[in-house]
Amino acid sequence: MKMTILGSSSKGNCYVLQNDSEAIIIEAGISLAEVKKALGWNIAKVKVCIISHQHNDHAGHAAEYEKAGIPLLALPSVIEAKKLEATTTTAIANGNGYIYGGFKILPFEVKHDVPCVGYLIEHQETGRILFFTDTYAMPYDFKNITHWMAEANYSDEILDQNVLNGWVPAALRKRVITSHMSIDNTIGILKRSDLTATKDILLIHLSDGNSNEQEFITKVRRATGKTTRAASPGMELDYDKVFNI
Repeated sequence: MKMTILGSSSKGNCYVLQNDSEAIIIEAGISLAEVKKALGWNIAKVKVCIISHQHNDHAGHAAEYEKAGIPLLALPSVIEAKKLEATTTTAIANGNGYIYGGFKILPFEVKHDVPCVGYLIEHQETGRILFFTDTYAMPYDFKNITHWMAEANYSDEILDQNVLNGWVPAALRKRVITSHMSIDNTIGILKRSDLTATKDILLIHLSDGNSNEQEFITKVRRATGKTTRAASPGMELDYDKVFNI
């Protein structure tokens, strides 16, 4: 199974997980044309696109995907905000899990400034993938995660210095810390988790101005001892599992 990152920032978020016969798309923040390229133009193998929340960098192209016949899984707030069709989009119901092809998908609520979910994704080839973004807290603990896709949006120190320098308004700082995950919080989540089954950690949705990619990678590697990367457009990763879970 291969993971392709098409975007992982406020400019647009989209990740494609695929093998030769089936695929899922995580987030709809990048154009369908780019998604088609990543899929080798075979959109028929897409089982579903799962969306975290309604903001455009995550759901701005949802209607475009829908028109192309891609099934969507999203919160009712996303369906309403993006005027999606109920016949082709499944509205997430609290506590429900979903199966699309060989993918088992469990949405869970996270803490953003609009309704937002993370996803636990499981496939026999990948093991368990945990995806969370645009949240300042993780209210749940998960076991046997093979691949982490974890937001690490900002550093408190960098953000505070940017406020002092006048580069970031104080009001924006307040929004950031109440809607996104700091690197220290990300590390705290990882350290409290059993990482025995973990193959790798992918840091996602890093802020352009309030993060330091190499510093974040180093901190997470030191804290966990696991292979750690920061997502960037065009990156392709092996998402096969390494342990039988």
